[in-house]
Amino acid sequence: MDVNISKALYEAKKILKDKGMRPALESETLLSHLLGVDRVYLHMHAQEELDAFAFEHFMHMVKVRSKGKPLEYITHEVSFYGRLFFVDERVLIPRPETEILVHQASQIIQDYGIKNVVEVGIGSGVVSVSLAIAHPKISILATDISMEALEVASVNIATFNLQNRISLFQTSLMEGVDIQARTLVVSNPPYVALDYPLDPSVRYEPEIALYGGEQGDEIIKALIDEAAHKRVRYLACEMGATHRASLSEYLGLQKYQASFYSDYAGLDRGFVAIRQTN
Repeated sequence: MDVNISKALYEAKKILKDKGMRPALESETLLSHLLGVDRVYLHMHAQEELDAFAFEHFMHMVKVRSKGKPLEYITHEVSFYGRLFFVDERVLIPRPETEILVHQASQIIQDYGIKNVVEVGIGSGVVSVSLAIAHPKISILATDISMEALEVASVNIATFNLQNRISLFQTSLMEGVDIQARTLVVSNPPYVALDYPLDPSVRYEPEIALYGGEQGDEIIKALIDEAAHKRVRYLACEMGATHRASLSEYLGLQKYQASFYSDYAGLDRGFVAIRQTN
């Protein structure tokens, strides 16, 4: 028997409410994605009937979500910097806080006339794509140790027709990468400590993109070492909320003058560093 939009949403909300989720928002997001419409449409056409196949598919999506699978992995979409990107379980789901990293990197590009950018750990590609769109004159080389992540990034690069401006290279950090003068290195590396208690939903995300070592800052320190060795002058990096003290000292040892920035919750979330040339 066919069910209208209003009834379908009602049934979905009951399931998601029992799981302590955001029943209205998430049920509407799932159904609007399935139907290819926006959420306003659902309210304007509440009595419109769904065929049996659509209703069955929708309820399956809701049940998958109720078991904890992230919404973004069900819809294969994430909103970042005002645009929709493709994501799946091969990559970390981009967080809103990483938009601040894009803003910080953009400021360096603008202030210092940067033409070349290297992104270390491109993941889904949201940072490189956002920077390339914001700064039409820059060229980007993006690395990742995960070939699966590079495959996802290539989808998003192609979606925004940036194949000629963003190149991909599989490697660890910047191994094998030639750094040109006046290059900005930007990175959102893994920075979760091994013993940090994560939300159960995070178990769906790739561990290689999450854990940064015993303390969580080991990969960032390795990146700083490589950057210094390759004489990278400009570095913008996301980090964990507890890493400011250790990284401030480490950056100083490598002759980087760093300024730290906070996320939307007021927690330390990253740094911008310029290496002293003297």
